[in-house]
Amino acid sequence: MPDLPESETLYEYRGRRYPYHSGGDGYVRISVDNTPTRDEFPDALELHDDPREPWVTLPLSAPSAYYSQDVTGMWHGVPVTVDGRVRRGLRRGMVIVRYAGPDPDAALAAGLSGNQNDGWSALAQPVEVEDVHVETTRHPMTGEISDCRQDITRPPQSLQASPAPESDRVR
Repeated sequence: MPDLPESETLYEYRGRRYPYHSGGDGYVRISVDNTPTRDEFPDALELHDDPREPWVTLPLSAPSAYYSQDVTGMWHGVPVTVDGRVRRGLRRGMVIVRYAGPDPDAALAAGLSGNQNDGWSALAQPVEVEDVHVETTRHPMTGEISDCRQDITRPPQSLQASPAPESDRVR
């Protein structure tokens, strides 16, 4: 499978999904395939046009949604997560697989390196990963979350406490 997807966070902007690059308070950077333009990204706070790593900075209010994409499969007979792709150098195109099973001995026997604290991983050719499953989950943007929280934290008027009648008060 040469076009093997990878586990990543994606942001939807103007009907298209872009991989998450980085972010901060009030903004998100997304990776783009080509040199970004103001026509494509009218809400952009910053356009980075380096051909090796183009990206766009958007205010958090600009994307309509974000997604978690989890890619799992089997590599050398053990369950793995496809965690990333090598984008430069001699190993360009290979994927990083991380062990997703419970048995450390199985990870080592399959050829993954690592330990119980950091996990086990290996570089693999995309065609070596079999039985691939892609699960994509849509998450609400910040505004939607605060709207939900507001509804949860404010009880309906009928449930709000009212002062006790004068006759029931302790003196």
